[in-house]
Amino acid sequence: MTTRIGIGFSQEIDAETAAKDAAFLSKTNLDADAIDIAIIFSTIHYNPNESVPVIQTILNHPKVIGCSTAGIILSDSIESRGIAVLTISSDEMKFGAGYVDHLDTRDIQRAGALLARNTLADFGDHSRQAFLSFVDGHLENNSVLLKGIQEVFGNVFCILGAGSCDDFRFADSFQIFHEHVMTSAATGLLIGGHVIVSVGCHHGWRPLGKPRIIDKAEGNIIRTISGNKAFSLYEEYFGDKADDLHSNKFGQMAILYPLGIFIEGSSEYLLRNIVDIRPDGSIVCQGDVPEGKEVHIMISNKELCKQAAIDAAEEAHKGLSGKTAKLIIIFESMARLKLLGRMALEEVEHIEHIFGASVPIIGIYTNGEICPFQTVEKFKKPYLLNETIVVLAIG
Repeated sequence: MTTRIGIGFSQEIDAETAAKDAAFLSKTNLDADAIDIAIIFSTIHYNPNESVPVIQTILNHPKVIGCSTAGIILSDSIESRGIAVLTISSDEMKFGAGYVDHLDTRDIQRAGALLARNTLADFGDHSRQAFLSFVDGHLENNSVLLKGIQEVFGNVFCILGAGSCDDFRFADSFQIFHEHVMTSAATGLLIGGHVIVSVGCHHGWRPLGKPRIIDKAEGNIIRTISGNKAFSLYEEYFGDKADDLHSNKFGQMAILYPLGIFIEGSSEYLLRNIVDIRPDGSIVCQGDVPEGKEVHIMISNKELCKQAAIDAAEEAHKGLSGKTAKLIIIFESMARLKLLGRMALEEVEHIEHIFGASVPIIGIYTNGEICPFQTVEKFKKPYLLNETIVVLAIG
């Protein structure tokens, strides 16, 4: 039984040329007649309505999912502009793909369940290993979408996800399913068959100051912290600079200083990005927030980020139980790219060292990540995460 992997990349200026070059290179590196799945990652410099049809034609219209990103991770570079195409041909792996659109007008939890059912219908009667999703990262609360997916697959099934994004403008992103280019949508890929899927995730952020308590929260909105309006926590630490969270500097400051929520049984805090500050001082987070939990403002640095990448890779490597990885896919918060800058490639070099130089690596920078997260239970349960690096190893 064999699995072949092809990766192609281009950063030509013209969208059709870049798509053509990336698709041909991926197909050449794959060296197989049939393509079972293709995954497209693109920065927003390219019109996907021009690039996706070209890729589909060259690859002879396989199953396709993908999304926009702030940057593309390759084994030898980090690219802030370009189109990458991953192709897989395998007689041991099985794939099912599906999508839901118009999430801005739907019941999000029902949409998540529909996404899972659509993907299952395309998958067939095979053993299931993991569910992978690309979702609009600009949606306010993708925790609800995850709940819908879990209605179908269960609370302990391996569910992974990445929020599509742009180049820190927090305005433009898109999702890809076959020939469709969408916004406010989610795509899903069910992976199974005779394959091992192993995942590791860590973030490297550390708490500032003494713990406070989330007194009142509703879904993804924190009303009060330790008896005060929620935003007072940032005002206390940053003084006048806290006003940047209300300004055009909001996006970058918010992702560099997320909130950390203490979850019993976990070695790391559950991180939450701030997506809005309301006039009454409430904080709107990117995912659900539990009441009664300890909360901190969090901070990190380059060394902590790199160590988190190593820890995630070692965790994923251990889960392969000695089997050689066929492919590594990385989902990494764009906040980490902002923090690491030119040192971002060092993370990839560490990951490559752990799995071996011959293992293909591809990944993207994301706005929100979904990954199994260790809590007080004896099993890992998928959560919507922020500021995290997720390493998916397929063996």
